[in-house]
Formats: sequence, C-alpha cells, structure tokens
Amino acid sequence: MEKVSFIYLSQEDVVSLNLGLHLSINIIEKTFKEHAQKQVEIPPKPGIHPQEGSFIHAMPAYLKDSKICGIKWVTGFPGNRKLNLPQILGILILNDIETGLPIAVMDCRWITAVRTGAVTAITAKYCAKKNSDVLGIIGAGIQARYQLKLIEVAMPFLRELIIFDINTDVSQQFLKDMESQTKLKIRIGKSLQETVENSDIIITATQRMKEPIIKDEWFKAGSLGCPLESGWAWEKETIEGVNKFITDDYNQMKNFASQGAIKGNFKLYAEVGEIVAGKKKGRENDKERILAINEGLAIFDIALANQIYLKAKKENKGQTLTLMESNI
Repeated sequence: MEKVSFIYLSQEDVVSLNLGLHLSINIIEKTFKEHAQKQVEIPPKPGIHPQEGSFIHAMPAYLKDSKICGIKWVTGFPGNRKLNLPQILGILILNDIETGLPIAVMDCRWITAVRTGAVTAITAKYCAKKNSDVLGIIGAGIQARYQLKLIEVAMPFLRELIIFDINTDVSQQFLKDMESQTKLKIRIGKSLQETVENSDIIITATQRMKEPIIKDEWFKAGSLGCPLESGWAWEKETIEGVNKFITDDYNQMKNFASQGAIKGNFKLYAEVGEIVAGKKKGRENDKERILAINEGLAIFDIALANQIYLKAKKENKGQTLTLMESNI
C-alpha cells in the first residue's frame, strides 16, 4: 500500500505566498467563464447552525476544464467577537481528480476574503457606471477591507470611499488602518441614508438582518448594489423593482431564497458569468439600477486554492503530513 501524504498550509503560509490581487481577479474572472460554459459542478451548499445566527457550510466544487476539485468547510459565528476569535474561519481541502486523494489542506480565511472581494470587483467592472466616483461600504469589518482592496484594482477611477458602521469606533479604526493602503479618499458616513444616497456602488458587508436597513428610495438611478449577506439588508421593493437583478449562480440563489433570504419575487436577468463571457450584456446605460446578490461559490475558493497549492510546492512552503502509511 502506497503512503498517502498531503501539504498543510496555515493562514500565515497562505498569506506569505503572496498570490497578488491582480492575479486573484484574473483567476476568478476565468472561473466565471468556466461557470458560464457549464463546466463546473457546485451543488447547493448544505449547512448546520449550532448557535443562533451562526452557520457551518460545506462547499464542494469540481472544475472540469481546470481539472481541480475540493471542498471548503467554513464557519460564521458572530459571537466570536466577544471571545477575540474570527467570525469567519475554516479549512479547505484539495483532492486529486484521478484518485480522490487529498493533496492539500489549508486555512481558508484569506481565500474567502479575497475571492469575495474579487467577485464584487468583477461584478462592478461589468455592471457599474464607467464614471463611478464613489464607493459606499456598509459594515467596516475584515470583509470591507478586502472589498476595498479588490474593487480598487478593477475600478481604478473611483475617487472616494464612504464607510459606515453602526459602531463608530469600528469605522474610525477602519479609517486609521486603510487610508494609507488606498488611493481613495476615505470618509465616515454621517448616516446610513447619506452613505447610500451618495454612492455609485453600494456594498453591504453586514451580518444576517432581521429587518432590511437599505430603503428603496435611497438607491438612486445608475447605482450598483452588491449585498454580501444574501440580500437580507435590502428592501423587498428594491429586490423586485431594480432594472437588472443578477447573481453568481441561480441554483444557489434559489437555495438561499428557500431559507428566507432574498425577500420578494425577484426576476433574474443573468448570472454574472454570462455577462463576463459575453452571453448577456451588463450595464447598458447610466440610469439602470442593478442589484447583484452573489452567494459565494466554492469554484472560486478551489480555483484560488489550487494556485496557492502550486506555488507552495514550487517554493517548498508548508508542512507535509501523513494521512496513512499502510492498509488497515
């Protein structure tokens, strides 16, 4: 019986490999095209909910053209803040498509943050106004930081960020930490309404909401909305009344809608991959209100993880661990 081993990569290993934001966006954009060609397998993610407001999701994926597969086991526990622990964490496993053997196990926090930011950035590239000036982000946590970093790569003409968080201390810390890491002028929004009304691109990087917080009348003509919380923060009137409602994967969207997210009878215009691949048009004029609820697809995690794995092998990073040495 052959010995079975795999590479283990900690969060610090993953970050030290420095995959780069431009390369990450290119990988995700290529993966969107593969999705549009129906060359992926991504079943709706099952989950469990050990605490109220928490989740643990299993996210398997297979990319046929790229010949990679694996699974992410990711958790979201908002209560971890009080324990000085991350709200989002987990591991990702890559498997060999010929044998099924695990070839790598790695931390998934950086991957999750970057691929989420890259998906928003690519959506904005095709669906935001070309002369968009102002980015508004609701929620000033870790994800907001990566949203800013990635969207600035894809939308280099943005000039200002309005950041708003119900916790003003968090907003102030965001400003302190990020103003030296971006070319955008950052200011703290005076209110939720003022932030939304004065932004061309609005990202809600919030937790699951009991009631919507973004009112339809605030969402002006020509704006792009990008909820990261399955649309819980947005009013039914917006979800039903936008000119174009898009998502990364319709089956995933229906799965989340069945769980109570995405209020209203939305009418799908396109999947983002269809727009990236040129099968459907993105923004067609500067008056359209476009809402993009991207649920987060494991194909993006696996695509980034594969590049990290290949780079780790080349640079001899991580630890080699043994799974088995003999038959039982």
